[in-house]
Amino acid sequence: MEPGPESSNGFAMAVMVEGGLALAAIAFAWIFSVSLRDQFPLLGKPFAIACVRGLIATLPMLLVFWLLVNSRQPALRQLRDQVDWLIREMFPSRSIPQFAMVALLAGVGEELLFRGALQTKFGQWTTPIIALAITSLLFGLAHALSKLYFAFAVIVGAFLGWLVFEYHDLVAPMVAHGLYDFLALVYLSRAKLAHPPILENSLGDESSDH
Repeated sequence: MEPGPESSNGFAMAVMVEGGLALAAIAFAWIFSVSLRDQFPLLGKPFAIACVRGLIATLPMLLVFWLLVNSRQPALRQLRDQVDWLIREMFPSRSIPQFAMVALLAGVGEELLFRGALQTKFGQWTTPIIALAITSLLFGLAHALSKLYFAFAVIVGAFLGWLVFEYHDLVAPMVAHGLYDFLALVYLSRAKLAHPPILENSLGDESSDH
């Protein structure tokens, strides 16, 4: 079935949501006196090192992603199919520039909000470890496509939060987050699944019974 007209609005909605998160982060930081500027390294060698650190941090995330998408476990296959369905709804044209833009906005917007603003402020109110745990749970809830995806997002959020906790800058998690999202989107949009999607099979089985 070809994507309906409403699905063509998915990309625009993704841009607005991810861009809105960046604005929300700036507003939150202003209201609660959180300095986002101090969480970026100086240009030059410190910035380059932070970018390299982000590139390296992408590798374990991609390894976990590869294990998930190639798993034969029914729950993981269903999760993969749910994500594939979401991509088809939001990006019917499978456009690389669209993937790049949304991934960039997600890396910047979500990291500014969750790690830059929320984790920093929660750390001031409680302790860094508690702040990391709370922010990771909130990050998981924001990505709760399913229980399994919630758990995966919590783990990813904790890893990205640890990068901030360990190195005290937002560049590394932004690079890791954005690059991971882009590569995952490209892979899932291009990959030919070895098995037909579980969701579509289920729908087909139900329709054949009537």
